[in-house]
This record gives sequence, C-alpha cells and structure tokens, in this order.
Amino acid sequence: MTARMTLTPQMAEYEQKFTDAGEVRWLPYLMYFHPTDHSSPVVNTDSSGFRYSESLSTSYSVVDGGKNNGPVRLLAGSSTVFGIGASADSWTLASRLTQNDSRGQRWINFGGRSFNSTQELVLFTLNRHHLPKVDEIVLFSGFNNLGLARQPQAYRGEHGAFFNCHQFFDALAPEQPAASTWSLSNLFGKPQEPEQPAPPSMQEQIDYAANLTLQHLDIWRALATDMGAKLTFILQPLAGWVRETGSRQEEQLFAELDQLGNFTEVYGDILQTSVRVAYALRLREGAQAMGVGFVDITPLLAEALGPQDWQFVDRIHFTDAGNDLVSKLILDVTR
Repeated sequence: MTARMTLTPQMAEYEQKFTDAGEVRWLPYLMYFHPTDHSSPVVNTDSSGFRYSESLSTSYSVVDGGKNNGPVRLLAGSSTVFGIGASADSWTLASRLTQNDSRGQRWINFGGRSFNSTQELVLFTLNRHHLPKVDEIVLFSGFNNLGLARQPQAYRGEHGAFFNCHQFFDALAPEQPAASTWSLSNLFGKPQEPEQPAPPSMQEQIDYAANLTLQHLDIWRALATDMGAKLTFILQPLAGWVRETGSRQEEQLFAELDQLGNFTEVYGDILQTSVRVAYALRLREGAQAMGVGFVDITPLLAEALGPQDWQFVDRIHFTDAGNDLVSKLILDVTR
C-alpha cells in the first residue's frame, strides 16, 4: 500500500470528485467550481458547491448559513481554505476557526479549489447576497498567483492565468496549437505538456504575482470598507517555506508525490526561502499602503512546529492537526 493510501486515505475522496480528473463543474464567470450537494463522510457541499463547516455538531455554509444567526466571519482563498486534506468538514480551517474562536461567531468557508485571486474575488461578488452581516474577512491566499505567473503571456492576459485555462483557449481557437496542458493536477500528478518558451525570471514572476494580488486586494478593501468588515491578507505557507526537512510522514508523502508528478522540478525555485521573503515583502508593502493588515504566517508556523510534527498532506495542504494549529495562529494574529 502506498504512503498516501496509508497516511492520508481521505485524499481518495477528494480525487474522486474534487480534482481535474473528478467532477469539474464549468460555470459562467467563475470558469469552474465544486460539485453541488455532494455528501460523504469526508467532504460535503451545499446547493451552490460551497463546502460545509461544522462546529459543535452544527453544519453551515455560504448558502445554508442562516441569515438570522447573527454576524459571521469569512475565510476566503483557494484549495487550502476549501480544505483539501482534511479528513472531515469539521477539520477544515474555517471549522477549526469557529471551534477555537472564543468570540463565538461562525467562520464561513469561502474557498474555491485551484482558484487564483481573480476567481476568489468573483466568487465573493457573485455570492455576497447569501451572507448575513460580515464582521471580518481573512484572505488566506497567495501561492496560486505566484505559481501561475510563469504561464505564457497569452494565458495570463490582464487578470492572470487560471488552472485548466488551456481548455478554455483551445475551445475558443481550436485551430491554434495549445501552449500548454496546464492544470492543477500537474502540481501532484504526471503532466503531459508540450515544450514551452522559457518562463519569466523569478523576479518578474514575483512582481507580476504581487501586482495582481494587490490589485484584487484593493477591491476586497473597498468591499470590506463598505460592509464595515475588518480585512486581513495572510500569505499561505508552503511546506518548503516552513522547513527544509519535514516530518517523517511528510518526507514519505513528498517522495511518493515526486514520483507521480514533478512539483519539485516545476516549483523548486519557488520553494526557496528567498522567494517567499521577496514576495511577502512586496505584498506587505502594498497592503500596508492601502491600510490592509498583512501577515506572513510561514515564520510563525515554523516556530510553532516541532521537528516531527506532521503539518502537510502534500506541499500546500494541511493535515487535521495542521488545520487546527494554523487556525490558532490566524486567531492570534487577527484578534
């Protein structure tokens, strides 16, 4: 039996419907989102595809949150916020935030698997009407924009490349050869990718990703101001940013994932500490200039982890214990 099957059996549930090989629901404006009304012991979604949170035996989501239950707090981002890796809805970041927050308010899961910052923003604007009063918004994001910044300019356009974008462009112009078969599964699975032009330099990628992220953060700022909500941007951690050598379980999983795909080959340069520092600096300066709180959570997580504390199921998604720990760090830096 493989390390993934032994250590993280819940990942089979995500791969069934919540990966590119699963059930990708193509939608106007968003491009894609999660299956609706999915039910299983691991992951459950509402009638719009948002994942349920669970705390104190109560389940709630964006659509099924109950507008009469008082103000809420919002956690937005991509697949880490959605909760890839959690063994159940009760172990996602949003659920652990609710469980660990002494203020007693619900944290709503606004995560979209494999979303860039454009999609995170569009998802919120299209679904804000489902929400009661929002007291706080935390954006736990940043990696996908940086990871996609090396895509060809034709794919990036004005608003950033998105995962599976080759399918969109191929459908619009089938007579043109595809520049890439890029998808989220390439992070952890074997890609089939034709030769591409050399990517931009790492500094160019950092600049592009930071500018795009800050452009959208300023819109979040305007929305939060209008709603009377506190806004904080937290740069999500990668395993390689947190520590050079992971726990025993992490090293087993990473070795197996590298055999299946080529994460290290494609993203080895991004995993360097100097890249995180430079990216975080750009984001911090931009956020502070617009009056938005910014947190680089990687150093805090690195300090909180012991050498054999198992944090990651892959290089970006957390274990149950990892989600619980990060939720407490989020509360520490935002309260």
